[in-house]
Amino acid sequence: MATASAAELAARLDRLPMTRHIWVLVTLISLGGCFEFYDLFLTAYIAPGLLKAGYFTPESLGPFAVLAPYGVAGIGTFVFAMFAGLFVGAIFLGHFADRYGRRTVFTFSLIWYSITTAIMAFQTSGFGVDLWRFIAWVGIGIELVTIDTYVSELVPSSHRGRAYAYNQFLQFLAVPLVAFLAWLLVPHGPLGLDGWRWVVLIGSAGAIFIWFIRLSLPESPRWLARRGRLADAERVVGGIEDRVMTQSGAKLPPPGPRQRDEGGEGTFAEIWQPPYGRRAILMSVFNFFQTLGITALPPGSRHC
Repeated sequence: MATASAAELAARLDRLPMTRHIWVLVTLISLGGCFEFYDLFLTAYIAPGLLKAGYFTPESLGPFAVLAPYGVAGIGTFVFAMFAGLFVGAIFLGHFADRYGRRTVFTFSLIWYSITTAIMAFQTSGFGVDLWRFIAWVGIGIELVTIDTYVSELVPSSHRGRAYAYNQFLQFLAVPLVAFLAWLLVPHGPLGLDGWRWVVLIGSAGAIFIWFIRLSLPESPRWLARRGRLADAERVVGGIEDRVMTQSGAKLPPPGPRQRDEGGEGTFAEIWQPPYGRRAILMSVFNFFQTLGITALPPGSRHC
């Protein structure tokens, strides 16, 4: 049998019903994204513990103290390190997922997160904490731009809205979890270890657990097809079809009209051209102001 084209494979994926198997795939990807939200929101919740430890004095911050004239001092350097790492990872390394694959980069990002945050948890100066915060968020920045792409390429196009809503619901569950853990641990020092370190280490250990669970995730068949690996893409699509058909208990509907074959990679300029330009501007403005809300710190934590 001749290997299907990229357009044929996409049409076969898009005609699938949303059975348990596809929801499991979305769940596994979303659980990995939980650690991005966990780490993002722990910024404010562990701030009192970091300040109590005296890590954000000019002497402890070392080179990061040069940011003070620009209004970035104390715990503000911790926030700066996070977003600086996110910027570097997303802008300069985000294309790794297009080059090496969604599954590969996604798995690598989880390992990166686990190792670097564990190292950060044992730092004894503001400079060390900020440095490893920056390094950790370079990896998270790569994952950030991979998750949505991964979900969209595994889910049938007519069900992506529901899949993204579910994805966001699962990821945001990390917010009350980290708040509860910080409330429970930060004021205390279980087993002689500062509470804020426990909060960080719990996230690090959890990412390793999810990494093992997600070893069963397939590579994106759409990515494989665009890279010319049609035989590999065929195997992935065939495996998904078999599981979906078993769970639905019915024959699959015939594929819809084939879209044109997608080849090559897009360019940055395409984002600002119709029909995407206005959407890109709207979402850029939205995310700019969303960041202001996310980085708001609790009263009393802004200064040393």
